Amino acid sequence: MRLVFLFFLLFYQVASANIFEDYKDFARLMKYELDYDKARKRAIEEKKQLFVLYVKEGCPFCTKLEEEVLTDRYVREFIKKNYVALIVNEYHKNFPDYLLSSIAPVSYIIDPKTERIVKKFVGYMEVDQYLWQF
Repeated sequence: MRLVFLFFLLFYQVASANIFEDYKDFARLMKYELDYDKARKRAIEEKKQLFVLYVKEGCPFCTKLEEEVLTDRYVREFIKKNYVALIVNEYHKNFPDYLLSSIAPVSYIIDPKTERIVKKFVGYMEVDQYLWQF
């Protein structure tokens, strides 16, 4: 019985482990930019809009969005095809103030030339709901 309990405990810890160490690890593995100015410049050059994901450290819904939605094949392909993707974290102030939010996660679609917010969707949602927002 004790062995069974230890097995389930180990399985739970492995199953609940985060895929990404932090938002920088997510950016590296998913090929998201971390620098707003660089991403904006690239978006202008590629004639794409800017997709910005605003996250906070320790935010469970941010982690869930990163791991369950943004890693989905269809979401990844859609974002890659249509946008230059950027992830920003409130504690590493490398983005304009107009992207600051009291809640997270927030997904923005930005016109890179005017820096106007074209769309904004807040919070975690399932893959089909998330794709519908675009």
